Amino acid sequence: MRKRLVTTLALTAAAGCGTPGAVPHSTVSPGMTQSAPAAKRPAAAPDTAGAHADFDGDGKEDLLITDASATVNGKYAAGYAAVVYGSGGGADVRRHQVITQDSLGLGKAGTGGLFGSQAISADLDGDGRSDLITQAGTNTVFVVWGGKKKLSGAAKLTGATPVAGDFDGDGHADLVTSGSTGSMATVRFGPFTRAGKPARTKTLDLTPDKSSYYTPRPTGVGDVNGDGKDDLVVTWSHVFADEMPTPRATVVYLGAANGALKKGPRLKDARGKDMYGSVTLTSDVNKDGFADVVVSLTCEINGDVAVPEGGSRLMVAYGGGSGQSTSLKPTTINEKTAGLPGRPISSRCDFGYAPATGDVNGDGYGDVAFSVPVKVDRGNKMETLVLSGGPKGLTGENVKSMSGLPMRPTLAIQDLNGDGAGELAVGTWYVNGAEDTIRILRGGPSGISTARPTLFGPADLGLKPEQGDTSDFGH
Repeated sequence: MRKRLVTTLALTAAAGCGTPGAVPHSTVSPGMTQSAPAAKRPAAAPDTAGAHADFDGDGKEDLLITDASATVNGKYAAGYAAVVYGSGGGADVRRHQVITQDSLGLGKAGTGGLFGSQAISADLDGDGRSDLITQAGTNTVFVVWGGKKKLSGAAKLTGATPVAGDFDGDGHADLVTSGSTGSMATVRFGPFTRAGKPARTKTLDLTPDKSSYYTPRPTGVGDVNGDGKDDLVVTWSHVFADEMPTPRATVVYLGAANGALKKGPRLKDARGKDMYGSVTLTSDVNKDGFADVVVSLTCEINGDVAVPEGGSRLMVAYGGGSGQSTSLKPTTINEKTAGLPGRPISSRCDFGYAPATGDVNGDGYGDVAFSVPVKVDRGNKMETLVLSGGPKGLTGENVKSMSGLPMRPTLAIQDLNGDGAGELAVGTWYVNGAEDTIRILRGGPSGISTARPTLFGPADLGLKPEQGDTSDFGH
């Protein structure tokens, strides 16, 4: 088996979409958000981006690692997912599990099966344990059920780009999948049976209002209007002559008690321009009870890779009663943001690379980690920044900068030891030898600490490279 792995936000983050996560130590089931009483809206989860996978239901989140391009049983790009379970001491590498399509008993993977792509988590069957949901191929979704000791058993569904949340506010996780082509999506409402049968289904039309934006895809989930029902974030893209979809707009479809999601706001930046990017996450960064939409715009593909107009950047559209706040202006984080350490560059690609959201210090505000290119005496390098959420939202105040990490790392924030402060998991990209590791940096009241990280590599998960494989552990 090829040893390349991708640290996702179940994340996720690499997937760019996800499920709502539970507040640490809350009574909310993993993969669900709280329902809002009529008289008082509870604070939203600090991170609703899907990184809060707890597959064994022990109250400690588990780290999901995927590689859709891995060679499995001689099949190139058959792909797999690996889980390192959390414990009181953090990530317990001794307790790990590697899952492939072949191991599910639902048909053998072929070359290019891409099992592990678009991996997310949610408690679809309502047993209090997160389930693994992942795409394979162009129109297949597998659900692997959480269990007391490990993930086991699976169901096979049709669809692509899965995202999950409680869109009707009934306390059960629902699943949205799009078709491999076209603009129609399917909403499957929970709870699900172990055979993968939902309680009911609805069709959702995501057709863009401009004919040039003809590739709509679900990319995020969060309760942006604070009504206790999750909302669906959809990216509208334009496909250029080279067939590469380039995002051009972000639209929120609002949840409803009857399950009929309705088109809400088309998100705008502070200039009134469409807000869009390659990665979309949700997190309540100002703790006002509304999920905020975090968008990373690093590079664009207009025939060739290009620096976006105005430079690469990270943007935040704050949630509000109508889906986007009318009192808080959207925030743009770039090289001009006051307070950022070092000499970050957004006038080239990669500012805001691979963002991850979560609460790293346990204060209830969502924090955002991402990588940026910085100027050095001889050329440029990449550093990872963690921006602390606060009453003002995301700013350049109280930013922690971490150097010495891999170039263009993949990131995930998860509370692996159950203390209420998320750890930062850092993956690698095309490195070799001792650097071919995942680093887990502990969170705490002072934020992320780089001292005494937990390190593990492919061999620790029983993975061995095959001839011709490259080394991309953690991507």
